[in-house]
Amino acid sequence: MNEIEIAGIKRELRHLREVIVTVLDKGKDGADLRVAISFGLHTISTGCDHGQHYMFDKNGKPRLFNEDRYALSLGLPELAHRMIEQNYFSWESADRNRAMNFAVIDVAPGRIHRLVDGIHQVVFFYLYPASAITADVNLVITSCHSREVAFSRIKRRFNIHTLLRKCLYEAKRIP
Repeated sequence: MNEIEIAGIKRELRHLREVIVTVLDKGKDGADLRVAISFGLHTISTGCDHGQHYMFDKNGKPRLFNEDRYALSLGLPELAHRMIEQNYFSWESADRNRAMNFAVIDVAPGRIHRLVDGIHQVVFFYLYPASAITADVNLVITSCHSREVAFSRIKRRFNIHTLLRKCLYEAKRIP
């Protein structure tokens, strides 16, 4: 889908195309690690009741286009590159359905000691092995929205490179 029309207004979706990011020397036997980044429908929509929806997600649930999430989605490709290239920290986070994902905010590792509890734009993602034809690991950004984060409650943080390598070597979806 390259665009979506809501209430007569067309909005571009090309920014949510899959992209490949390469991490030098982090693959098996010192090879480069290729990461395919894709973006889910929840990056531009929220859940709703039948009859209010504009679209359905991959599980057949109705979704309502959301202007705020759409605005945040415009910067997701660049953020995804940064979080991999700069080896951002992330943590495990359960969604409303109790499914586990990783969460990350746009804070480079050198600034991690300045994290303040409060409302942050949080990116949610999971990883799974790729077919190895174009990439080694798939990183799926499932959602991005404002959320209250209490950093004092986060027990463990993982850097992205460690998670990518774990997915690659264990050859399974994480978390």
